[in-house]
Amino acid sequence: MSALLPAAAGAQGQAASGGNGAMKTSGTVRVSLATGRVEGRVCIADRPAEVAGAFALNAGLNVARVTDGDGKAVAFDGWYDPGINGEARVYTVSAAPAVLCVEYVGAYPVYPAHDAPDDFKGVMAFNGDSARFAEQSAWLPLPFDNKAKARAGTMAYALDVSCEGCRFLYMNGSAAIIGDHGRFSSATARPPLLFGGKGPITKTANVTILNETVAPAQADALSAAVGQVASYYRDYMGAPVADQPTFLRMVAANQVKRDREGSEWAFATWPTIAMSGSVGRVGATLQAGGQARDGRIAYIAHEMGHYYFGTLARSPGPYFWFMLESTAEFLSIKALRALGGEAAAQRHIAGLAAEVNGHTQPFVALDKITDGASIGGTYRYHYGPLLLLSLERQVGEAKMRAFLRGLLSARNVRTWADLQGVAARAGIDDAAWERWRSTCVADGRRVCQSQDSLGKTGR
Repeated sequence: MSALLPAAAGAQGQAASGGNGAMKTSGTVRVSLATGRVEGRVCIADRPAEVAGAFALNAGLNVARVTDGDGKAVAFDGWYDPGINGEARVYTVSAAPAVLCVEYVGAYPVYPAHDAPDDFKGVMAFNGDSARFAEQSAWLPLPFDNKAKARAGTMAYALDVSCEGCRFLYMNGSAAIIGDHGRFSSATARPPLLFGGKGPITKTANVTILNETVAPAQADALSAAVGQVASYYRDYMGAPVADQPTFLRMVAANQVKRDREGSEWAFATWPTIAMSGSVGRVGATLQAGGQARDGRIAYIAHEMGHYYFGTLARSPGPYFWFMLESTAEFLSIKALRALGGEAAAQRHIAGLAAEVNGHTQPFVALDKITDGASIGGTYRYHYGPLLLLSLERQVGEAKMRAFLRGLLSARNVRTWADLQGVAARAGIDDAAWERWRSTCVADGRRVCQSQDSLGKTGR
């Protein structure tokens, strides 16, 4: 069984949205479990200028018409020689109305035997018992930045959803409901995820578990672990985790292949943590303790870190991945040290360092980042967090905590100078910042990223 590793927010770039100026999506979506049919009429308001003239929609969905908010037809291109962005076609509109409405329909294969050739976050997946649409699948029209080749990543929403054959419905950031029809809304910008299924719902003090029957002791262990991480983050970040995580058991469309290979797949679209493996087994591991428990704590803590970096703060631009994933992984190390002890934290740090040392290509120095593509998977999940740990070793835990809180309120870090400005406001003087830059950052060096050099960072 493979380890549960933090998943990227999506294969494609994401344009900025969020906060009080969030884009807003409204309308209706209709789904059928038996036929794989999807119908939608969705309107998007408050689009920033850079994404006002185009939208991305899953390649299996056919656009019937595009209108403005009053129902007046809007000319659009994308049928012939279409732009492609991952799983989606890109459509351009000849004018940019204040409200853009898209009517669409499509149908997808249904795999009741769970024998699909593949399944991943970008699939609009029907397995006979459930329908799963994550944000990467572009199941809603997503405003698109043609210049940056980036989709809008998050939107506030008010949607009327029905799912023929479903026992329950769930949208990311809203409470799950029993029934095949519901109205869902979130004033907070969220990555759009929809799940409808036939399984049970379990609610505990700190988590909701969807689509799996979980023993009470296992559910309680999971709830307790989430509560402990939330308590630590409240103290460390100075703000509580306002979202309650939802753990979703998803039977993958290719579950037969995964079971045969002994592989386990998970992704997070905060506050949803979706797993192809058993949520109950996660609870059992947390009950049992030991190093396996430490791994689960680290994973859960990473995903909960996305409440701060990904929900409250979402910085566009070249440092997007560093601000999204490296910060969340740094927080997870801090939480693991607090909950699992120094030995657990050092084992985790050693694993990150091993990945960095095994990476054969040079890293672009953090102070020279001009393109988000420079911050690849190893960089964002392993090298970046170790850089943050090395900064903490230089300046101490109190100033590092102030720096993380400063990043949370900065919201728009695009340059190295922006990062330095946040550091200065956190009490990190220019000499200390330059000492860290020259010793640990310059030339993408790795001298500060070994376990021994990190030592026991401030606790």
